[in-house]
Formats: sequence, C-alpha cells, structure tokens
Amino acid sequence: MYSVIVGVGNPLLGDDAVGLEVAKRLKGVVEADVKLCMAGGLELAEMIAEYDLAIIIDAFKGKGIKEIDVDDYEESVANHDINFPSAYRILRRYVKMPKVRVIGIGVDGIEIKEELSPKIKKMIPEVVKKVKEIMEEENEFAV
Repeated sequence: MYSVIVGVGNPLLGDDAVGLEVAKRLKGVVEADVKLCMAGGLELAEMIAEYDLAIIIDAFKGKGIKEIDVDDYEESVANHDINFPSAYRILRRYVKMPKVRVIGIGVDGIEIKEELSPKIKKMIPEVVKKVKEIMEEENEFAV
C-alpha cells in the first residue's frame, strides 16, 4: 500500500505545530512517505493525491486524541483557499485520491511561540503509537 503521513501545523503558533512534530518522529520509522504541511485546503489535498492511504495529523481545539471524520476536518492553519474536505472532493473528480484518516490532537489554544507546551509534548508518543496502529490496520485489510 502506497501511503503518506502528513503533519499539519504552524511552527510559530506553539501547540498548533504538534502535527509537524509527530510527523518528524515518524520519518524513517514507518513504511510511508512523511510530509510536513504548513498550508491547508487545496495544497494539502494536492499533497496526498495518488496515494492509497493518507494519514493527516493536526491540532484541533478540544481535548485528547481522536480520529476526525474527513468531512468534519478543519485545518488548524490559516489558509486563504478552500477547506480540505471541499478540495478533496473536487480533486477526486480528476485524480486518484486516497482513503484519508485524520488524527486530531486536542489543544487548549494557540499562541505565538516556537515550542510545544509540556502537556502536548507528553501526548506525542501516544499519537505516534496511534498512527502505527492505523498503518497496521490498513495494511492488514489492503487488497
């Protein structure tokens, strides 16, 4: 299965960068392409085109770690184009688009700083484990 993992976030907005940090930890650890995305919507959708599976990791306003339905996913980074679900549906008409699973990491808020809070740093190993579980699950059922 041709897979991609995309960490989404802004490294200048504190805990919003958690998706980027998780992706960095997965590089070379999983059998998938690993990418970092500091944009949203259309650029993110284009980044995952032609893969069989895409796992997107991003912060959301809330608590805990949870899987987010693609139609409910709102990128945390500011963007000036269409949102990801709309871009995904449009591109699906023209190119092969992957199955998408979105892992959200709940953050209390976003502030201008270049480091993650201790609370969010502690969640990273759990998110890495969750991504590995998804990879195993998806590869098990791949035809």
